Amino acid sequence: MAERLSDIVCQDKAIGSLQRAYAAGRMPHAYLFCGEDGVGKFTTARAWAKMLLCQNRTRRAGEPVFFDSCGQCDSCRLFESGGHPDFQPIYKELITFTKDGKNKTAPLDMPVDVIREFLIDKITTRPQRSQHVVYVVQEAEKVNRSSQNAMLKILEEPPTFCVIILICSRLEKMLPTTLSRCHPVRFGPIDSQTIIRKLAEIGIREPESVYWANFSEGRLGQALEWASLTPKGDRPYQIKCELLERLAGAALPDVLEQAEWMSKASKHIAAAWSAAMENVSTKDINRRAQTGAIQMLTLALTDALKLHVGAAEPLVNVDQTPVIHRLADNYEPELLSLLVRQMYALRRWVEDNVNEKLIFEQVLLNLTQSDIINLSIS
Repeated sequence: MAERLSDIVCQDKAIGSLQRAYAAGRMPHAYLFCGEDGVGKFTTARAWAKMLLCQNRTRRAGEPVFFDSCGQCDSCRLFESGGHPDFQPIYKELITFTKDGKNKTAPLDMPVDVIREFLIDKITTRPQRSQHVVYVVQEAEKVNRSSQNAMLKILEEPPTFCVIILICSRLEKMLPTTLSRCHPVRFGPIDSQTIIRKLAEIGIREPESVYWANFSEGRLGQALEWASLTPKGDRPYQIKCELLERLAGAALPDVLEQAEWMSKASKHIAAAWSAAMENVSTKDINRRAQTGAIQMLTLALTDALKLHVGAAEPLVNVDQTPVIHRLADNYEPELLSLLVRQMYALRRWVEDNVNEKLIFEQVLLNLTQSDIINLSIS
């Protein structure tokens, strides 16, 4: 993980806006870091917090002004150890540490008790080692309306030593009153060549690195997560390759067997994530694995549609071009377009916690043209 602002790639606009306000002495007390998951919002929040808490921050010569953490002072070393008292990340899995949260499992949405006990009740606590206390609320779009309303006062008038950063991937989930009290900082996608280079740094080579760069659609964090998973058995890339082979040969008599295989593959990936990520709820991990499998299928169908229409855009699955040609031979372009739309609709089943095997059975039924469901995709 990048620990300094200078280490963060492809987010110059976002970091530049932070730097200009800081240099001018007009730093807001409440930020909203918004953008797709995996583009560097939380990484930047950490690096920005580290700079604010640094006891000997550096200033890069020349223009534009650029402040960064030194990486050597006591505060930086404490931050890097994960024990800085003035850096307070807030995430829904903290429910187990609330007053009444013993033995509770993390829900899908942010519990009000977490917001109350780890933000609202602590906001007046003065810094212990630095000039600031930095609170970072992860997945702010999962904070419900009542909790957002409870936060309004501290977002509008926090103590002068506090900096609050809300991390958000879905602005439509935020109340207008919340948005109006936060300074927005927008994060864009990462270019594919940068992602490929970063994957190479952890030992992922072509063609796998190219696939994950395309799969992630500019989300470096997502590409790194998928590529670096080390499950017991097949890695996600191997699962992807087999999944597409199965997709190209999908037939009605095999639906139940293929759905069972997809379900097991999804659980296989989820188990690897559970082992690697301690502070993420099991429900979120299962959702991520299921959505990833559907994304793999969606991109393959989209690739087949590209072949039909002669699109200049390169294939995502260039590593399996013969398989994509087989898919293009199996489906007419109108049907491919419908199937892609239905794949996006089925993602809502994942969000609604529909049984995993039922989801994959419906995926296969759609692909075999035996039971294409009519779902709204608005």
